[in-house]
Amino acid sequence: MTQIYQLVLRVALFWVSVNVVHVVLSRLLAHRYNFFLSRNGIFVKFVTIQWHTKRFNYSLVQEFNRTTVSFLKGWFICGAYFGVVAMVMSVLILAYTLASTFVSSSSQETQIMTPVIPGVNLPANQVVPYLLTLLLSGVFHEFGHALAASLQGVSMYGSGIFLFLIYPAAFVELNTERLGKCRATHRLRIFCAGVWHNVVMMVAGYALWCLLPGFLVCLGFVRLPTSVLVRAVEPGSAMASQITYGSQITALNDCIVTNKETWGGCLERIASNPPVGYCITDHVMDHIQSGADCCRKDTTSAKGVCFTSGVRDTCLVARTVAKQATCLGQGHCSSGTCYTPRSDEGHLLTMTDSKKDLYLFIGDPIHLYLSIDVSDYRSNIFWSGLPEALELFFVYIISLSGALAIFNAVPAFYLDGQHILDSTIEVFLTNTRTEIRNKVSYVIQIFSTILVALNVINAIFMVCRLY
Repeated sequence: MTQIYQLVLRVALFWVSVNVVHVVLSRLLAHRYNFFLSRNGIFVKFVTIQWHTKRFNYSLVQEFNRTTVSFLKGWFICGAYFGVVAMVMSVLILAYTLASTFVSSSSQETQIMTPVIPGVNLPANQVVPYLLTLLLSGVFHEFGHALAASLQGVSMYGSGIFLFLIYPAAFVELNTERLGKCRATHRLRIFCAGVWHNVVMMVAGYALWCLLPGFLVCLGFVRLPTSVLVRAVEPGSAMASQITYGSQITALNDCIVTNKETWGGCLERIASNPPVGYCITDHVMDHIQSGADCCRKDTTSAKGVCFTSGVRDTCLVARTVAKQATCLGQGHCSSGTCYTPRSDEGHLLTMTDSKKDLYLFIGDPIHLYLSIDVSDYRSNIFWSGLPEALELFFVYIISLSGALAIFNAVPAFYLDGQHILDSTIEVFLTNTRTEIRNKVSYVIQIFSTILVALNVINAIFMVCRLY
């Protein structure tokens, strides 16, 4: 909860600062400042900054030839079919997610809708890429609406982007009078275009993600077959004085590391199990005792680490201990006694590099994961972080575009699904009285809105409980 409180405080301070500056400038430089905002279409509200423009208020298809126009019509017809299916599937997905919360012992594993909170369940170094990708997905979503509307002769009043709290988004303002005069099938194409474009973007992102290894090889990156490359070490961390950029890690304890996935998997496995012990004979014990009194809880020592056999605590030289045979408890040693790091010390991890050098880490494996940035690739030409940056970009494109498609397809109030549902009912129930169609639509929208609200509340509760 501390992380959430810190985030709320930072966001509050940001918007208080923005509003104070806005008010001060509005009074001190009233004419110039207000003219600048008006000329550039900038609006500052309580927790929102919006940019609005009419520069794109022209027919997007006026320069297209007949072949392109015919293709686009077929394109958005496919989008309409998909949008109707997505609307039904989105309701089923939300219903399944909510039901799974009450019947599953681990509701987090079945949680499909999870709010992303920067600095809480989103690492600080990924906030900017995440928000930029979210904005890009939103712009492509709105471009779909604008293009489909232009194809049906519906013009735009304006378009733009805005920042609400910490989340960016895009919007288009269509000629609602002209839109209302369109046939139901044409309106359906317009309303489904955003969801359709998000799905296309998700598929394109997945294809590019699959092609990424080959693309990186063409750029001169070499994929390491049996290790990971250390890209950076957090300054001031426990490993900063030991490991340097360019080291190639091949193993963590007895877990073989061949890529980033196995690196994370090894650390997760180590963290989820009790600390590994080491078999120490009396003869070895005489040579590895550090002589420091590091086992007293009110003292610390750089010369040794406190190990325990369950009966005896002793201060030992960790690097020498790490070279002994491992054990999982008393009775597992063919000779000697099994000693493990005391609980307050954490785990003793040994990292082996391609030169067979040994690095030691003592503490929580999660801290090691956060303090060392590794890569599957090596390059002497380009920035070493390019592979991870591109991979992260494509992963966010896939996840965010897919999430926007599912969420916007829900037939709830103020979402695209609301208009998709109205148009779908009008298409399939053409001969039914308007009053009946409206009542059917209203009931479904009420149910869907409640379903969305319950899923959002449940997801927020899950995040608050974990963080």
